Amino acid sequence: MKKIVAPLALFYFCCPAAYAEAPKLFGNLFVQGYYSDANFDADKKQLADKYPTYQGSGKYGEDDFHIKTYKSTIGLRGSEPISATTDVVYQFQFGVNLTESNGSSVDLPNRSNYLGLKNDTWGTIRAGRYWTPVDLINNVVVAKGIWDNNGTTQLSKTTQSVNALNMTDAVPRVSNVLFWQSPERKDLPFELFVMYQADEDNEYHNGEGFGSYLTYKPNNGLVASVAYDKDLEISGSLVRGTATYDLAKSTNVPVTLGALYQVADYNGYSEKEKGMVLSAKLGLSNFARPASVYAQYNRSTDLHGISGADSNQIAIGGEYNFKDNVIAHAYMGYNKAKDVEGYLGTQEDANGELTPLYAKGDSDYFAIGTGLQYKF
Repeated sequence: MKKIVAPLALFYFCCPAAYAEAPKLFGNLFVQGYYSDANFDADKKQLADKYPTYQGSGKYGEDDFHIKTYKSTIGLRGSEPISATTDVVYQFQFGVNLTESNGSSVDLPNRSNYLGLKNDTWGTIRAGRYWTPVDLINNVVVAKGIWDNNGTTQLSKTTQSVNALNMTDAVPRVSNVLFWQSPERKDLPFELFVMYQADEDNEYHNGEGFGSYLTYKPNNGLVASVAYDKDLEISGSLVRGTATYDLAKSTNVPVTLGALYQVADYNGYSEKEKGMVLSAKLGLSNFARPASVYAQYNRSTDLHGISGADSNQIAIGGEYNFKDNVIAHAYMGYNKAKDVEGYLGTQEDANGELTPLYAKGDSDYFAIGTGLQYKF
């Protein structure tokens, strides 16, 4: 980590002499501790029909206590005027792991990085690595830590591990992208964002990708968005709609309600995955500092385009702000998935070679935990 932090610090302190405005050091550090109980139980009839000589129980799982980092990052961002109406804008950001080590190597993956131009009239155009349009409109998910978990659509194909399964979501940003965002206008409560990904090989798919979102923000507590992308989040297409409404803007009730619905069409799969999230967050006024509680429900069908693979999830939690940038978290939740494929190990075939065994079944995942967050 010293190999990265030292150049960041040198750049940060040297910039005032070379640039009109020093870059801003920013970050989000979050550690969590949680207990989880996870299980998979294969369908016995399918297991017997598919593998008549299989002698195992078809069950696996574990319960354990974990100490993990959650979405921790550090970076620099800034701008410099090049005319009365145009600035150069830049950012580079790295993920940091506060609880684990990757041996002697530096494990600081790239996050959101870009260089571009911002103009008061025609908006902002940037190139680099960034969130997709579908990710950027997700203001509905309020659960934190282990329960901010959209994106895992299948159980492991190589290990007997069980995760909470939900609709597809954010990949770890997308690279080689060019993206444009419309300028802010007080008389026009819309925001438009467009992204293009160049034809580069990556671990998710090969080829070009593109996407866009449109957000409506009339300054009355409502924020409504719709987004589409093709070959960005997944190899296929994804449509998402979101809406949140802050009741405190029009009433004395400190509640924010949210709803998300999306449809994912995976290339090579017969079914379209559908997902829904409903959330509510209530501000509490009977504490010395700001605090809140929340509840969130997730529903996914035909996970990863596989017919019958469905899941339901409920999570509840709360937050307490020791300061505006120092927040304590607590959360609990349960996820149940049915007709999902699990890995049962290996078995010797007729040729004496080991082949992997898979069978459909049900999984369940329970977790309760707490976390501490520091933002700067």
